[in-house]
Amino acid sequence: MLIIPAIDLKQGKVVRLWKGDFQKATVYEDDALKIARRWKEEGAERIHIVDLDGARTGAVSNLNIVKEIVKIGVVVQFGGGIRNKQVFEKVVGSGVSYLILASGVRNKDFFDWAVENYLERIIVSIDTCQQKVYLQGWQRKSELDIEELGKFLKDAGIKRVVWTNIERDGTLKGIDISALERVLEIISIPLIVAGGVSCLEDIKKLKKLNSPNLEGVIIGRALYEGRFSLREAINAKI
Repeated sequence: MLIIPAIDLKQGKVVRLWKGDFQKATVYEDDALKIARRWKEEGAERIHIVDLDGARTGAVSNLNIVKEIVKIGVVVQFGGGIRNKQVFEKVVGSGVSYLILASGVRNKDFFDWAVENYLERIIVSIDTCQQKVYLQGWQRKSELDIEELGKFLKDAGIKRVVWTNIERDGTLKGIDISALERVLEIISIPLIVAGGVSCLEDIKKLKKLNSPNLEGVIIGRALYEGRFSLREAINAKI
């Protein structure tokens, strides 16, 4: 199971939001490259980067920082505002390995084009609260439910998804294991979970699930607040 540290960018700074609320952002560092180097030194195989400004407005605005992070030699999965072909190709040009789509999935022409040309590099973000899917940086509730979206993505051939539990994200309240187990039953695609990791015991619980579909976990605030180190999370034993 991959342990993936998160770097959320807002106006170029590394921040964490409380349940996706842009009015409740904690700034942890002005230098995102410094943070990325730290994660690499501690053993990160992959870094999860979100352009919060792009997720909110649809205009990706932190790619210069992302390009510098890619240069340190770490796999990057990047999302936030990738909603059309032009932006997608611009992000591809930055050197990231995986592109995360969320709201862009609802643009049929764009989504079909992305799947046809870049299927292996696409990760779809499923962000839910009480089983309903949220879009545009979690600002807008859609009418989709997770089961409906999961079936659509499987039929489209999508290789992996990131599922974020909005109710837990940035709260340090722990992983909701029962909710995750329900999602793993619904989504038969390899899944990366995000939202709520607070301690090493959360990591151990995830590993203990021993689910073939649980590909990794994204960790943010717990690392930034020193609850444990990335190396400790990677080395955690059941």
